[in-house]
Amino acid sequence: MTSHSKIEQSALRLFGERGYDNTSTLLISRDAGVSEALLFKYFLSKEKLFEYLIKQGFQRIVEANRGILTEKNPRVLVENVIDLPYKLVHDEPDFWKVQDKEFNKPLVQKYFQRFMSPIDSLLKQAFLDLGVENPNMVTLQLLLLIQSLWRNLLYEHPESLLQLGNHLKQAYAERITAAE
Repeated sequence: MTSHSKIEQSALRLFGERGYDNTSTLLISRDAGVSEALLFKYFLSKEKLFEYLIKQGFQRIVEANRGILTEKNPRVLVENVIDLPYKLVHDEPDFWKVQDKEFNKPLVQKYFQRFMSPIDSLLKQAFLDLGVENPNMVTLQLLLLIQSLWRNLLYEHPESLLQLGNHLKQAYAERITAAE
């Protein structure tokens, strides 16, 4: 593993555990097993390192989940979106812990909105295509549930939380069937 990668991994984990303000560049460099000077050589500042991690994290997530955005079947799209928090937290737990801890930062909000905006539009269209009454409110409701779900999945995994996805799929399938 390269020194650059070690710094990235250490910073992501430490920002997720301790938060941005409680994580120093010295702590990151020591955890990564590199000098603080090397961290600054690669990233110039803690702020630039944080920005890099957020940008790269969302880029990885968009690439890894591009398939759900191209789904043509509206029922399958809704199910894929419900599965998304489980996949995201499983694939990138440290990144999502940083999102949770630092969600108040404008940079984090900006990239999160960029990620969610197409999902919001696609869900609205899917619910519209499926004939669901008030697709805007149904979309908002589902997106709020999903945001709560990924945040809870970061810290606990009780069986009921793991089963919630299946319950949501069933509830939305019934809602869709009733609309048809």
